[in-house]
Amino acid sequence: QMNVANHRAELALDSQLLDSFVQARSTINLTGSYYTIATLDTKGIPLAALIALYKPVPSQFQGQLEFHASAKGPLKDKSRMEAHLVIPVLNASYKEVQIGNARPIKIDYVNSVVTIAPSEIRGTDTSLQFGGEIPLKGSAPPKLNVQGSVDLQLVRIISPDIESSGKVALDLRATGPSTRKLGVQGQVRLQNVSVSSVAMPMGVENLNGTFDVQDNQVRISRLNGQLGGGQITGGGTITYKPQMLFNVALTTKGVRLRYPDGVRAVLDSDLTLGGTPQDSSLNGRVLIDTLGFTPDFDLAGFMGELGGGPTAPPTGEGFTQNLKLNMALQSTSQLNVVNPQLSLQGQVNLRIIGTAANPVIVGRTEFTGGDLFFQNKRYTLQRGIINFINPNETEPVLNVVITTTVQQYNLTLTFLGPLDKLRTSYTSDPPLPPVDVINLLARGQTTEEAVPGNMSANSVLAEGLASQVSSRVQKLAGLSSLQIDPTLGGNGTNPSARVALQQRVTKNFIFTFSTDVTNPQDDIVQGEYQVSKHWSVAASRDQYGGVAFDGKFRTVF
Repeated sequence: QMNVANHRAELALDSQLLDSFVQARSTINLTGSYYTIATLDTKGIPLAALIALYKPVPSQFQGQLEFHASAKGPLKDKSRMEAHLVIPVLNASYKEVQIGNARPIKIDYVNSVVTIAPSEIRGTDTSLQFGGEIPLKGSAPPKLNVQGSVDLQLVRIISPDIESSGKVALDLRATGPSTRKLGVQGQVRLQNVSVSSVAMPMGVENLNGTFDVQDNQVRISRLNGQLGGGQITGGGTITYKPQMLFNVALTTKGVRLRYPDGVRAVLDSDLTLGGTPQDSSLNGRVLIDTLGFTPDFDLAGFMGELGGGPTAPPTGEGFTQNLKLNMALQSTSQLNVVNPQLSLQGQVNLRIIGTAANPVIVGRTEFTGGDLFFQNKRYTLQRGIINFINPNETEPVLNVVITTTVQQYNLTLTFLGPLDKLRTSYTSDPPLPPVDVINLLARGQTTEEAVPGNMSANSVLAEGLASQVSSRVQKLAGLSSLQIDPTLGGNGTNPSARVALQQRVTKNFIFTFSTDVTNPQDDIVQGEYQVSKHWSVAASRDQYGGVAFDGKFRTVF
């Protein structure tokens, strides 16, 4: 409500706000220097409802804000104005973590000087004191100080999904000849800081560091801790006036990376970050010590992510768009990758370029040997080369040859070209048409054997059910291969179910067990050891107790 009479305006505001209220009163003379008296008061505004206007708030979050403000004086001469702000209540909590003001926070503006009365914020293992003066006119120097320590458990109040611990100790003073030349001096110390989250590919543990602040510059005197189970050290400087400029070096050793999904890597790195927020670069080298895949790793999905095609350029400007990348990604030596379904040996020599918003991989990866289980068939890698030659986008170009044996046929599959234009060829020994090779790979039968008329409806249904059961049991048990054949017995003619399982014991040794469920005595046990890329030896025992030894030599003419 506003009333204007006799060159004088009176304003009154009463509002319900988030289960609380806001009350404002003001009187303004409309002549002369516009002398004004104004007040603004609130009571117990719930922070959860206030923050929920901008982001989701966990159900166990609680908090309150209350403040009282007043001002008086001529609006035409701000140096003669006087203003006061009192915050008697400011607190927040989430579960057992809490923080709030220990006493009312008072800020006064009198005679062109802003004064912050000595105040303290207390919380879970936290105590932070601050205060000072900021002259807005005259030659008196400003004085501000912040001292105390903050427990990082408090991060959970604003981000409940983050697990954090440790402390940040502050001892900072701000002074200078004027507010425009305000300089910050002091020190910031990290004490056993740990931060992790399900969304983060790696966590930080026991991070300790000392940051000296002086002459508009932050110098990293000491920084060491654990990152992803490995060691991290760092140093350098960050200048924040008159322009933001950074020159920081980070070294890691034995860092375990959980990215992308299903991939586990142990890395060493030496990286340097330099430049400004508008033009910066990240340079250095990352060495892959070991690389592994979890049982649920999806090779097809991983290759699809690499070859996902060009992405739209990012809109707007930001640090990630302005951060240029130039990092070498290499394997330290012969790389061995082993999990129940996949075994690879090779070398990685790649480079990551582009920007942090749109990174691009270039270089070459070469696999010298290995095998994989796919749809209960074992494929042996004869040649595996992946080139990344497009400097504008990550585009893997394959040159891969794999072999497998189905029945008495030795099958060879060749993959050439980029993923979106992949050329595939099939050959067999003894020779078969490509359509027969495809049928052997898909169904374990040639085209003639796979005629639908030779299979009853019950057999088709049983085969589908057995496929679902075997895939679930295989994943649950962590087996390399589990096959249930619902129509054929061990001799190929007896219509009974046969179960065969394979397990990779080591990189070069695979164990196979096969049995007829209608005749528990009809089982076969075999162990195969890959001596080299060309030689392998196998020992087997059949259902009659007979033992056989085989040596295999394979080459391509």
